[in-house]
Amino acid sequence: MAKVSDPLQVCLSVVGALECVVRRCVGPSGGTVIFTKDTGETLITKHGHRILTALHLEHPIARTVLESLCAHDGVTADGSKSFILLLAALLRGIRDSVHESSRTHRRHASWKLANQLHAFCWDGLDDVVAHGVVPYTSSLFGPGGCELEGGVLAALVGGYVGGRVSPSQAEVLTPLLCELYARLGHGHTDGAAISFIHSNFSQLHTAVSGLHSARSHVVEGLLLACDWSVWKEADGPVKALVVFEKLDTRDDESVSIQLQDDWTVHSDGVVQERLATVLRLQVNIVLSAVKQPDCVLVWACLNNVSVLDCCDPEQLDLLCELCTAEPLTVQPPMRVGTLTHCRRFQLGGRRYANVGVTHTSVHTHTLVLCAPAAGPLEQSVSVSRGVFSMLQHLSQSHRHNDVSPCPQEQRLTSSQRLTSSQRLTSSQRLTSSQLFSPCPNLCHCILNAGDVIPVGGAFEFLFHHSLLHSNHGDPESRRLLAEAVLSVPRSLHTHRPGDFLQHLAHFTSRLLQPHAIREPGSGSEFMWGLGADGSGRVCVEPVCSKHQLVASVLQCVNRLLRVETVIHTPRSLALAAAEDDDDDDEEDDDGDRT
Repeated sequence: MAKVSDPLQVCLSVVGALECVVRRCVGPSGGTVIFTKDTGETLITKHGHRILTALHLEHPIARTVLESLCAHDGVTADGSKSFILLLAALLRGIRDSVHESSRTHRRHASWKLANQLHAFCWDGLDDVVAHGVVPYTSSLFGPGGCELEGGVLAALVGGYVGGRVSPSQAEVLTPLLCELYARLGHGHTDGAAISFIHSNFSQLHTAVSGLHSARSHVVEGLLLACDWSVWKEADGPVKALVVFEKLDTRDDESVSIQLQDDWTVHSDGVVQERLATVLRLQVNIVLSAVKQPDCVLVWACLNNVSVLDCCDPEQLDLLCELCTAEPLTVQPPMRVGTLTHCRRFQLGGRRYANVGVTHTSVHTHTLVLCAPAAGPLEQSVSVSRGVFSMLQHLSQSHRHNDVSPCPQEQRLTSSQRLTSSQRLTSSQRLTSSQLFSPCPNLCHCILNAGDVIPVGGAFEFLFHHSLLHSNHGDPESRRLLAEAVLSVPRSLHTHRPGDFLQHLAHFTSRLLQPHAIREPGSGSEFMWGLGADGSGRVCVEPVCSKHQLVASVLQCVNRLLRVETVIHTPRSLALAAAEDDDDDDEEDDDGDRT
């Protein structure tokens, strides 16, 4: 057992070390990190979550921070590097605020600030974002505002991808991921396609190493990572049989050895009967999760039936779900469905099977990701998965398109403090069904309701200004958070600090004027989020992810600064917690009996 003498200093030392790792990887101009192992394996990435989870962290405070970060990333799939930067800046601000106090008073003062920040997270954060950020974000995309080249989806994907991969990879991935969404959703802009891709991304992508990233593309249908054992050309819609066991599986595993000859004859008869059933169903393709015996392959060749075995069972389950395959009342379990096409497909030196299926709500396509080496390939897969996790979070937390800030809220200036009377009225508040129901037109909703904001510090500058002119919570805790939040855009301009000061001064001067940041016809000088290639395309990020980032960091600060003692135990903590729950249940039962 180790007594933590100064929790604040210990936390700052640990988080500061993590900050040094991620600081150089922030933004499109940030560098990459190379991880090496004794086995020769390497990992090259600038993805914040991938970097932090690859570290071997022994300190319990570091593991606690990583646990909080992973919980945040599980919700938004975004902001891992910003999480560490904001957490370190906030801890430094608390240290500077209490440094003149004695050691005993310093600990209580840091606890008090942590509690005040935690209270602000629950009581004031929503109102500050709703009144100080969202009204301005809506005006950024109003008449005469920023034009999103390629649509809001391209701007969202470009903003997410640009900070996690190299510019050349970003140029390939951004249009590719937009194409996957457009094709799979039949061109509709609702959230069904995003939810489908998010839930089934593992089955909807194929990673190919050894090819240039420019070879990445979108393929109609599903790609199965195996070659046809028996191949027969088939045109048009074909009927497919899906099996998960061998077709010569014995019904009885306990046959005695004396009856071996008789069993062989009986077994051959069972197999022939099953294969005859397949022919009666007019099946053209057999898709199997296991390797089928030679007798089945010979039968398939003689009867013009294609066989694809050793398929991924999860892909077969998805295929059955999409084509609404009907189960058969025979053994082993089999299902029959209709496919739009079946083809051979080759990527590099490897052959794949391409099968097509059409569903009422989605048109299945597969994302083919190529890279010259395993490291960049893993990075592309991770970022592509994260894009749809981010879009899923945005589609679930969007504001309904008929709920928009009133004109008075859109014209808030620095002289108008946010008072309790300016909170959203009951008619303007969002219900839980509005917050978590799929948006009928996602792109229209997020633009009209101000759910996205240009990358590059726009949210942080607005949030900073709103905190300084708000009356929610304690003034000192608001000041600390307002200063700490600027650490994120400051890190984007590490190589050219003057750019950060110029942006901040320009933004503040615009806020002090008695009109909104963006007026109709005022030109296009508000170009915050430049594309990864520096072409000037606007990239955006979700406000809900930024909101969740601030909330997660405030909760993590409160959790860290309340650490008093570190105790090492050889027991499994999950087991210990389960035993404690059992003891509580037994005590409750004893109380009921008495």
